[in-house]
Formats: sequence, C-alpha cells, structure tokens
Amino acid sequence: MSPVDSSRISPGSPSKLIYFGIFLTAMSTLLLEFTLTRVLSVSLWYHFAFMIISVALLGFGISGVILFRSKSIGKIPTGKLLSILGTIYGFSVIACFILIGKVPFDPFSLMTDSMQFVYLPIYYLLITIPFLFAGLIISVILTRFKSDVSKLYFADLVGAGLACVAFVIVIPALGGSGGIVAAAAIGFLAAILFGYESNKAISLIALIFFLLSFIFLIDAENRLPIKVTANKIYGNYMELRPDLKIRTDWNTFSKVDVLMDEEKAQDGYDTYLAVIDAGNATTTIPNVKVLPLPNKSADASNMAFASKDSVGRVFIIGSAGGGEILSGLYYGAESITAVEINGILNDHISNNLAYWTGPLVKDNKKVKLITDDARTQLTSKRIQYDVIVSAHTISSSAVSSGAMSMVENYILTKEAVADYIRHLEWDGILYISRPETQLPKLITTLKQARYETSKGLENSKKSFVVFRRPPGDFEGEKSFLGGIIYSKRGFSEKEVLDMRREAASLSLEILYDPTLNQPNIYSELIESPVDVSIEKYGAKVEPATDDKPFFDQNIGFGGLTFAGVKETFSQDDKAILALKDKPVAETTMAAILVQSLLAAFVFLILPFIVTKEKYVSDKGTRSFLVYFSLLGIAYIMMQIALIQKFTLLLGQPVYTLLTVVSTMLIFSGLGSWFSKKFFSGKKIRLNIIFLVIAVSILLIGFLNPYLFSALTRTDIWLRVVVSAVVIAVPSFFMGMPFPIGIGMLSDSDKGVTALAWAVNGFFSVIGSVLAIIFAMTGGFRFVFAFAAACYLAAMFFAMKRSGNAVLKPAKA
Repeated sequence: MSPVDSSRISPGSPSKLIYFGIFLTAMSTLLLEFTLTRVLSVSLWYHFAFMIISVALLGFGISGVILFRSKSIGKIPTGKLLSILGTIYGFSVIACFILIGKVPFDPFSLMTDSMQFVYLPIYYLLITIPFLFAGLIISVILTRFKSDVSKLYFADLVGAGLACVAFVIVIPALGGSGGIVAAAAIGFLAAILFGYESNKAISLIALIFFLLSFIFLIDAENRLPIKVTANKIYGNYMELRPDLKIRTDWNTFSKVDVLMDEEKAQDGYDTYLAVIDAGNATTTIPNVKVLPLPNKSADASNMAFASKDSVGRVFIIGSAGGGEILSGLYYGAESITAVEINGILNDHISNNLAYWTGPLVKDNKKVKLITDDARTQLTSKRIQYDVIVSAHTISSSAVSSGAMSMVENYILTKEAVADYIRHLEWDGILYISRPETQLPKLITTLKQARYETSKGLENSKKSFVVFRRPPGDFEGEKSFLGGIIYSKRGFSEKEVLDMRREAASLSLEILYDPTLNQPNIYSELIESPVDVSIEKYGAKVEPATDDKPFFDQNIGFGGLTFAGVKETFSQDDKAILALKDKPVAETTMAAILVQSLLAAFVFLILPFIVTKEKYVSDKGTRSFLVYFSLLGIAYIMMQIALIQKFTLLLGQPVYTLLTVVSTMLIFSGLGSWFSKKFFSGKKIRLNIIFLVIAVSILLIGFLNPYLFSALTRTDIWLRVVVSAVVIAVPSFFMGMPFPIGIGMLSDSDKGVTALAWAVNGFFSVIGSVLAIIFAMTGGFRFVFAFAAACYLAAMFFAMKRSGNAVLKPAKA
C-alpha cells in the first residue's frame, strides 16, 4: 500500500481559488444533503429522509479511506485533481438523482418483495456517490495543505453554514428538483475555480456543464421528476391524473400539491385536496360561498363544539385547509385564532385559493390566521379559550424531518398538553384527534397533565369522551381517525348526550363516556392511576415529554423483535398506517446503526486485516485517531440535539435551520480560524478549549427549559438573537479541536490526515444515529451529557498526544 505521495503536495499556501473552491464545495454538499432530505420525504416517507445524513457522512468517510490508500491519486497535481473531482461531483449529483428515480425501491415492501434487497444497495450507492466525490475534494485539500487547515476548515464550515441560507432561498423558488440542479451548478462552479490557474481545459468543461445545468432549471419538476414509491397512493394518483392538479408549491419542509376532488360532498361543502409530500399527510380545503354558513360540515371536529351552548374564543392547533375553522364558525365562535406551521396552506386558504374558500378567512374579522408553531403561539399570550382543537396535527419538528429530525412531536408531550389545559377556560373543551392506536398514550398524557395543572382534580373520569370513526377494510381493526374530547371541569349528562347525538350524525362510535359502563382499555386507563397503567402497558402508554418528545414511539428498542421488524417492512400499500402503529423509527435507526458499523468495519478495518498492513507506522498516531472519532460523534450529536431542542423555542423550521445550523457551522468556522492564535501550543489553553465546550454543552442541555420559559412571551427576533448567542459560544470552541488535532498528526506517516478525515466521517455517521437512539431511550439531556463526555475524552487523548510529541498546531 502506498498512501498519498507527499511529493505531489502543492508547495506553499493554497491560492484564494482553493479557498473559494472548498467554500463552494461545502455549500453545494450541504445544500444537496438538505434537498435530498426533502426529496426522500416526498419519494419515500419522512422517517427515511434521515438516512441522507448518515449516507452523506458515510460518503465523506469512504473518501478519506480512498485517498489514504490510493497510489494514483497522489500523483495528480492538485489543481488538476480538484477540477476533475469537482466536475465529476457536479455531474454525479444530477446523474445519480436521475438514476435514483429509476430504482423502484420501497422500504415497506422489503419483506414481501425479494427484489427490494437488490434495489436497496443500489439506492444507497447512488445517494452516496456524490458525497464521496465531495468528500474527496475536501480531504485532498486538507491533506495537501495540512499546515493551512485552520483557514481551510474555516472556509469549509462557513460555506456549509451559508448553505442553509441558500436552501431557504432555492427550495421555495425552484422546488426539490431545482435544488438538486442548484447544488450541481455550485459544484461545477467550484471545479471551474479549482482548475482556472493551471488546468483551463478542465475548467472549460466544467463551465460547459455549469451552463448546461441551467437548462434543467427550466421546468425542473418535469425535466427531473421525483419518482414516488408505489405505496404512496396519493403520489401515484397524481401521476395518473395530472389533469386534477391545480398547483404545486414548495417550502423548506414540505411540498404541497392541490388537487380537485371529483366527488361531490354530501354536506354541501365541496373540497380541494391538499396533498403534503406526495401523501405523508393530506387535508381538505372547503368551498365556502357565504357567511353565515347555511349548513354544518361533516367534520369530526364538530365534536369539540357539540357540548357547548355558546362558543367564545377558539384556538386551532394546525388549521391546515380550514376544516376546523369552518366548524367553529358554524357553531358561532366569536373569535378564532387558527395557527398553521405551513405557510403554503395559509397562503392558499387566505389568498391563492380565495376564489374557492370565499369568506372563510379572507376579510373575515372573526378569524385570525397565523403562520407559526401553534404551541409557541399559544404560550406566548395569557389568553384563555373556550375550545382548543388539534385535529391530526403534525408538529413543526416532525414536518421538518429532513433536516435531522425524526418523529418528535412537541405538540403532544406532557408539557404541551399541560399548556393547553392551562389556556382553557374553567368550562373549556380540548379536542385532539389521532389514529386510534395512539389514543391510549393520549389518555395517560392528558391525565398526567391534568394532575400537574389542576391539583385536587385527580378524579378525571367525567372529563373524557373517546370516539373513533369505524375502520374501513383498508384500515383493518384500528381506525386511522380516533379522538378525545376533554372537559376541564367535567361533562354533565346533558353534554354527553349532545355529543352522542353529534357522533351519531357523523357516523362515529363512542368508545368511552362517563355515563356508561364500557369495560375496555379506555375505561381502564381513564379510571386507573397513570403509574399503574404505565407499569402494565409500558411504552405504549408512557407520556412523551419535552426531553423525550417521541409520541409515536410505542414499543421502544427493547421491544424490537425480528417478527416486528418483518411486519413493519411488509406493509406494502398500508405504509401510511404503519407510520403511526409500527416501530418504524426504531427499526430505521437500528438498521442505519448496523449499516454504519458494517461500513466502518469494511472500509476502515477490513482492508488492513486482509493486507496485514498497519494504518500508520507510529503507534501514538494510531491511538490518536480515536481523538477524531470522538470529535465526529460529539459534534454531530450536539448539532442534532440543538436542532431538536431549539425547535421548541423558535417554532418555525426555517428559524431553526437558519439560527441553529448556520450559527453552529459559521461560528465553528470562526473557531477554526482563530484556533492557532488561541491555542499557541500551550497545554493549559488546550484544556480550556475542551472544558468550555463540555461545560457549555451541559449548561445548554440541562438549563434550556428555564431559558425557553423565560423567552416564551418575547418577540421572535429576540428569541432568534438569544438562541444564536447561546449556540455561538460552544460552537466557536467546537471549531478548534479538529484543526488542532490535524496539527498534532505525525508527519512521518504520509496521508494520515486523510485517514483522520475518514475516521471523523465514519464516527459522525454513528454519532448521528446514536443521538436519536439515546434521545428515544434516555432523553435529550442524556445526548447532551454524552456529547460533553466525548469532548472530555477527546481532551484526554489530546493531552496524551501533547505529552508525547512536539505540538505543531496547524498554521493559521
């Protein structure tokens, strides 16, 4: 084995074009990663979008191994090599995206269609290839200009940080396919810069591809269509009936298609159908002609108002297409505050489709429509409501699952439900609808929140009415629509009777009411202490919390069995039901973890076992590689944990993306830039760096509830500024350990920088998965604590290294 040949390393410092090139490459790569999470949420299901993070980091890890072991790469002059790699990267972004659309991969058919095991590795490979080439570009630069790594790493991180801004601009304007092309175009631009001084021929080729890429931007959605998995019924229906599509819009966390509904509504309100991410969720948009409304809509949310003689203030959590607004207006609500996280839907019902929704929202003084996270909006004001409605709502963090989130749902945690109860009038009603399988957990969550907010009102039997829509043949035994109507003071017999009448008119079944003896799981849970229910039923009924906000988790990793995994991946066209009933998140995380460990073994360890070669000749350098593995785990864990937690404070996903991710990356870049000046080869300062990181992480991890509570009723600009400052402090110091570590590497082992990059990449993959697994099992506080522990362990290896070698911090 011959590692990278140092004789081919460019002399002196990198040119400005190299700095701009790595800046653009990093920007393109993260833009691609973010865009692919959106694309996979559309083409597959939102759980599987998370695998983009692991695949991207895996590609980076493999690139380091290839560079370390390659003989031929080390012989190519730097400018030429980078320009070639940049051109290939840009081409692979578009080519692989096209080929991905040709692979009929469907994770929910893995166990029923043997061909899926052929499609799966092909799918993974095609996603990985662009990130591999991007990783090669960055690792070549860091290896060949090792003494300038602090400045180069600064350019890399700042480029990645500004990719967040690019994403926010590009996706709404160009859509998912356009985002892919934009990432490729930026890659070609980097290739032009890399070869401009020494390889103008390759730069010319890159320029041609750069100009050609703009052709794809014209009608990108049709030129580069996103292929939807066969088991997404609505997504495929849209492909079969394009004549029904009215419009398509994108934002940073969703794609919304509006379709005409050919069936006439029996209640007199015809509807458009808004399909989110090709079928992850749907909502109807009613056709309203006049006010006051001539008749009542056939909406299950009518149950929220059926027991009320009069309705004053109404708060709607996730107003979507406006169905609950319609119900509130019919029942005479004096004012309705409708909060929807998805601005596209709000724009539709208030402006774009106002010809259809009529006076429902537009110029309606009774309705206040707000684009924000509903919980954030509710807790920001001291207002009591007569009715609070949450109809099949998905939280902001869940819909943003692309950018590093899974199934967390801050609108259904114990603390969230407690907030709802606090904001109810004494005789107020809370209506929450969910799939029937989630009703047991919702009951225990309501009971625990009730106990904590209403001391002395532990006897909650009279406060619950539980219903469901009878399940159809497609649904099986459990309905996709169930719900709970909760009364703060308790229901009277008359109120229960009124709700029974309304349920009958809507063809709903009452599963529990306080006036009848109905022995079933619902009566057991309502009439038993919460701790007894949790002890008996475990994760199925244990309330989610703000620290463990995984409401959809109903089994836990300890309950995973082969039979359960097999059943999860055998859903076929019932995949949409599996998302709320099966251990999809647990199975996905376990699969990605196994894949990551296997990949690390195959690419990092197996080659050296087979060839009987050592990684590096110096034993101290070999052990020091653990340092880079710890940095990889800790940094990505911190990033994922910050994204999850600050979503609760900032509300809208776009604020979280720009505030958390951009701040973290840019300030880490600044930390890298100043790493040499701050470090100066002094061990005491090395200790300070790691101690500041660890302490900052622990403070954020354990004190964030108090910070968020203090900022709850402040303006969004203040929340953004404070969040940015809080995140900037640890991020600045977190940018220092990597370039300092590179400076400590032994020069006697050529190419060891590439291996350090590989180790960092592989363990970043593992860290990203462990962050979610740890959060689901131990909570986010544990994730923060584990990340802090990794940095302290890295400090031990750094101090050990500094005691055995002359410190050579990277040139700044």
